[in-house]
Amino acid sequence: MHHAHHFLTSTVDVFGTAHWLLADRAPQPGDDALSFGTLVVSVHPGGDVELTELSGVRARWPRLDRLPDGGFVVAASRARRYEDADQVQVFDALGREASSFSVGDAIEHMLVDEAGHIWVGHFDENPAGIRRWSPTGHIYWTSDGASIPGLFD
Repeated sequence: MHHAHHFLTSTVDVFGTAHWLLADRAPQPGDDALSFGTLVVSVHPGGDVELTELSGVRARWPRLDRLPDGGFVVAASRARRYEDADQVQVFDALGREASSFSVGDAIEHMLVDEAGHIWVGHFDENPAGIRRWSPTGHIYWTSDGASIPGLFD
């Protein structure tokens, strides 16, 4: 039986592959179901299509990007109190959660670079600026100490 998938977000990674994150049901407002299955449809520059199922995604309004090893990063753009500890989820190439950590509320941008570092920029509810994280949640760089005036997002 065919059922519709709900579009959650999309991105193009640094290698030029486009990714769409689809859920088998749309997260409902006030819905306390904390995790759901998703499907990532990836279309490579040459036209090859790849499907990756991610199990246990918790972000309702997610940001998505791909890691160089074939895994994915899914981040909740808004952190709610009970989700703060695992707002960013890192999945391996088989779609299993490998690690999770928090980067703070109000994510506006998330980008994974060629080396697999996760760059996060926040909108103005969070003055943290731009920070670079490892896929295991270590912070490697912050714009706080950089001499870049007026850098917010």
